[in-house]
Amino acid sequence: MKYYIINLITIIGITLLFVGCSKLQENITQPQTLTIHSKGINDSSSINFHGNVLKANNFNLNDCAKCHAANFQGGITGVSCYNCHDYPHPVGIADTTSSNFHGKFLLSTNFVMDECQKCHGSDFSGKGSNQLNCKNCHTQAAGPFACNTCHGNIGDPAKIAPPKDINGNTSTDLITIGAHTSHLYENDFAIVACENCHKVPNITNIKGHFHPVPTTSIVIFDSLAIHGIASNAVFDPNTGTCSNTYCHGNFEFNKSDAPPERQFAYTADKMTGNNKSVKWTLLDGSQAPCGSCHGTSDGFITPVGHKKYPLKECVACHSTVVNEKGDIIDKTKHINGQINYALTKKR
Repeated sequence: MKYYIINLITIIGITLLFVGCSKLQENITQPQTLTIHSKGINDSSSINFHGNVLKANNFNLNDCAKCHAANFQGGITGVSCYNCHDYPHPVGIADTTSSNFHGKFLLSTNFVMDECQKCHGSDFSGKGSNQLNCKNCHTQAAGPFACNTCHGNIGDPAKIAPPKDINGNTSTDLITIGAHTSHLYENDFAIVACENCHKVPNITNIKGHFHPVPTTSIVIFDSLAIHGIASNAVFDPNTGTCSNTYCHGNFEFNKSDAPPERQFAYTADKMTGNNKSVKWTLLDGSQAPCGSCHGTSDGFITPVGHKKYPLKECVACHSTVVNEKGDIIDKTKHINGQINYALTKKR
């Protein structure tokens, strides 16, 4: 009897199972899409936007990696973070020796930094996140847009010109290096500004500054370089030569424009400079002596059309510019587009 009851229960169970599985169930509720994210995860205006969630979590990506994989290329979700942006950054993004260093990456993209600003903020201060604050390293007010971020000395805000150039080169044999240092930081006779030879970027033209086309547009002479008659100043990138610049003697001063008390210095209707063409990468000193830009072949450094005086006599009429030795004592008054005349004794 015992076995009979057991067999009967077994038969009934199998029958019910068969009937239940063989009948199509049509009243099952369709389940919602499964997700661990809250609504608005991809809506930048939502408090649930993933950028806001990450910021609140101090950008800890461990939970993200569980589903999107350690390299964030998709993982079990099949959704790569890189479909939309270049974050999370690869290993080495802050390592200058790594191929993934952010400076090298930005160079490859012509320094278009719109994507960077989405996370780091328009001013790169991190939108309140210390971890995303670029100015932790780029300490100048302009942050990564500071001149010496790409060329010059990254550790010295005053050194904003090469060396180094944007590719890390330091050789003065290269046009990108050349005489930058000797013009801007080591000369004793004039104030040279970047805008003399380049279009200096501001917030409205900074993107165009990173990839000028054609190459000749890298050097655009302005201000003192084209002062007076020097409007034809030109730089040849093929030879690395500057020609017709005011700075190197393409000037003239007419006697008729001078006040009567100064006309005694003229020996002709005008004084002219030597209009010397100079090679940007030649740094042996041969292109910089006083007489190279204004002077005569017999050794006097006074311009053609000027009475000839030895170097030690220049102080008599230009005492605010030079001393008795002929040394420049005020760089702001030499190669400045003006005749700085200050008589110290009568002739």
